[in-house]
Amino acid sequence: MHKISGVYSAALTPINEDLTINRDLYLRHCQYLMKQGHDGLAIFGTTGEANSFSIKEKCLSIDFLIANRIDPKVLIPGTGSSSVKDSILMTKHADEHGVKGVLLLPPFYYKNVSDEGIIKYYQNIIETVGSDSLKYILYNIPQVSGVEINFNIIENLLKLYPDNVVGIKDSSGDIEGMLKTIKYFDNLALFCGHDSLALKVCKRGGAGAITAGTNIAGKLLSFIIHNYKRENEIENFSLLQNLMENIRETITSNEPISTMKAYFSLVDNIPEWSLVMPPLKKIDDPKNHKIVISLKELVSKIDNLISSS
Repeated sequence: MHKISGVYSAALTPINEDLTINRDLYLRHCQYLMKQGHDGLAIFGTTGEANSFSIKEKCLSIDFLIANRIDPKVLIPGTGSSSVKDSILMTKHADEHGVKGVLLLPPFYYKNVSDEGIIKYYQNIIETVGSDSLKYILYNIPQVSGVEINFNIIENLLKLYPDNVVGIKDSSGDIEGMLKTIKYFDNLALFCGHDSLALKVCKRGGAGAITAGTNIAGKLLSFIIHNYKRENEIENFSLLQNLMENIRETITSNEPISTMKAYFSLVDNIPEWSLVMPPLKKIDDPKNHKIVISLKELVSKIDNLISSS
């Protein structure tokens, strides 16, 4: 049995005009996400614009969420950084709070780096943090980081830290690669980072999903993943999966972070929701934006489909 499993939302991070984190809206969003049936929250990942914020601000925001009754046991903060010391600092901070685990992005500035260098990066963090109980989930998103977490890296880290390195989030979109990873590493929890592929991954032994689309369709993907073993009993199960695929396709037809934030600015009637960190650009008029309107129409179908399942 995997040490960590389930559906986790790669949570958006609302901000203020001065580019600081809007903590009150962030708390509200995290509370909303947990009510959608998620097993937890993967905060400060790619979708959370993590690398646009300072370590201090991210740590203070974690403090704020936990002080306001977000259970640390549902949190998987992204703590990876190109700065080893920053990553160690944030990982230690997360560990002190007793989080469920951390999602560790590899250093992403230098390209064509060696496996040995990546392994050394992870060794420095894990050994300096020095926690016997902290669970690490590696983060494979080579199209963004420029670094592939390959079998050699995984195998070496599992040998070195069998009690700590428990999973990998694969956002590559390479379904065959994900299935090979599941088959080769029995005890490694693979989390699919692609909403549309999560069902296939879980059917083949994956541990769950950590995805961006769950910000607006978390209820849908959580239902699909938590009920796929009953697929034959649910007459409209294929419609649920088709809707998830349509939502994912719509989100990614534009820059997804600004699109989802614009969606929330429209449905929540909170203009500040549309703000994004540079270099991203906000959508200025969400109510007249074709993709945002399409998303709203698609999401409106979720409740009826699930209630008739």
